[in-house]
Amino acid sequence: MKLFSLANEEQVFVKKEAAEGVLVIPDDNDAVLVTAAMGAGAETEFIDNAELRDSRSKISAIKGRTHPGEWSMTTYVKPSGVVGTPPEADVLLECLMGKKAISTNVIYTLDSSVNLPSFSLWVKKGHTVFALEGCTVNNAEFQVAGNEIVSATWSGNFMQWYRGGTAYATAIVNATDTTVAVDDATRYSGNNKMRINLGADDNSAAGYLVTNINYTTKVLTFSPQAAIGCASAAAITGWVPTSPVSVGSAVHGKITTVEINDVPATLISAGITIVNNIKYYEDEMNGEWYATAYGTTGWREIMATLSLYFRKPSTTYFYRSEYQIQDKLEINVGNISGKKVWFEMPKIEYRTPQLSGDEEVLMEIPVLAVASNALDDEFKITFA
Repeated sequence: MKLFSLANEEQVFVKKEAAEGVLVIPDDNDAVLVTAAMGAGAETEFIDNAELRDSRSKISAIKGRTHPGEWSMTTYVKPSGVVGTPPEADVLLECLMGKKAISTNVIYTLDSSVNLPSFSLWVKKGHTVFALEGCTVNNAEFQVAGNEIVSATWSGNFMQWYRGGTAYATAIVNATDTTVAVDDATRYSGNNKMRINLGADDNSAAGYLVTNINYTTKVLTFSPQAAIGCASAAAITGWVPTSPVSVGSAVHGKITTVEINDVPATLISAGITIVNNIKYYEDEMNGEWYATAYGTTGWREIMATLSLYFRKPSTTYFYRSEYQIQDKLEINVGNISGKKVWFEMPKIEYRTPQLSGDEEVLMEIPVLAVASNALDDEFKITFA
């Protein structure tokens, strides 16, 4: 087995949680293909010991909380190819927006009535599998450009994470056994959270749940009992689904039409950003070392940046910014049924355009999505 973990080995699985912060197990259909290595980490708090000891030497710090973790990934925006079938990033989109409805099309809309949904994120980074529970989507950036594949950058926080590394059995594991001795048990964490494979024995692709880790004796206890077992020196690896399913295909930004107030507009690119302002509560005295709850305490922010050549009619955008004119913006990607995605902002307000360029003059227009009196209607994403 390779010693190093390589980025091109990455596998990511995203599954919506039934209850916030309760880890769920993914299957093959929960795979999400990323276009760059996913980032994830949770910092443990270490507090300097402030006791005075007639010396300038530091002694061992005091271990504190584990702060909410951070995750990020980039993907293509991939319609499924079938009208009414959710895209590959279905869970990310629902957790970003709040609501999903499927009629003829798959439509994601905003929701402030309940907490935004959470999900479990599993990622295999070469020799080690990480499982993140209580994940939320705090930020998303959609990039549509005439010279690029339509893409999305996602990021957010999570409550706690666990790991299943690769160590080697130091004794034979027989069928019906429920323990395995390994050369390094510190490569695993998360009792009743993580799953392992016993060499080639993966419990019919379901893995074995690690119920206890003894770091002193280097023994992992697992459930159910081994079906086949493994030889001494077999690799004891972290489990993920064995046959991840890819859904849909990428769409080029060139096949995009833009309408402002139902009138065609020609752009070079459009970047759409959503910020949910999710807060994780980590200061409560509840007997846990990590955050177990989150909420949306601030304003939702939805904005876009429109880039275009500075043609004669474009001068109107200075006026529309100065007088706070509201327009409707639609960005329609794709032209084949089942392979289309529409970004809709029924009301946008312009901010001051910026001009640049050493050859053709370019205009960049910041816009903000605002709601009607009905509220929660300032943005919608449709896969058609």
